Amino acid sequence: MTEEPPSRTGPLEEVEPNIGEALVTPPRAARRAAWAELSFLLFLCVYSVLAVLAHRYAYFEWDLELERAIQSISVPGFASVMIGVSVLGNSWVPTIIVVLIGIALINSGLRSAGIVCLAGTGLGWAVTQLLKYVIARPRPTDELVNVAGKFHFESFPSGHVTFFVEFFGFLLFLAFVLVKRGALRAVLIALPAILIILVGFSRVYLGAHWPSDVVGAYLTGGIWLMLMIEAYRRMELRRAAG
Repeated sequence: MTEEPPSRTGPLEEVEPNIGEALVTPPRAARRAAWAELSFLLFLCVYSVLAVLAHRYAYFEWDLELERAIQSISVPGFASVMIGVSVLGNSWVPTIIVVLIGIALINSGLRSAGIVCLAGTGLGWAVTQLLKYVIARPRPTDELVNVAGKFHFESFPSGHVTFFVEFFGFLLFLAFVLVKRGALRAVLIALPAILIILVGFSRVYLGAHWPSDVVGAYLTGGIWLMLMIEAYRRMELRRAAG
């Protein structure tokens, strides 16, 4: 009696049973992921124009008007939410979060996702710092808007926002392409999306950045997220073929 050779089921073959039950099949995951590439070129073009303008101008007229409008919001609890969201991007907090989640993904059998999460987010931070140095846009000042704290590095693009888009955006992507429809998937998509939206308002409300810095950061993070997704897809294709 001969032993049956082990079947190869693609990217989900080594995932732990409890995790695997919540995940869709590899072909469906690939179809869901394909949309990401379509936006890359458009994002890159718009970002390039905005970066050149940010290098030339310290801020735009609409930056000042919009920042003052956002800072005038007086809804109870709004300030606390803005501060709380920004804490997730302060100091060593992002590093701790990324390392914990990356290791958790690898230990759950999602090795490619964990590696891309760790390496992609880390390299994304380095690229953001380089862009800040090259564009060299100054931060908002107390003479123009309310600045709640002392902020380091240049202003464009916002490091907090790029981190949120790259890291939480990748987690959102994983939930979207891997998790079956249901309450769990809805929560895993909604939570990162809310954080990504709120952090942009947070950085403007606290006077850390101009609105155009935030727009540039969403574009920067979006472009890098596309690269992370593509790296993940290629790793999964190689894994399925090998």
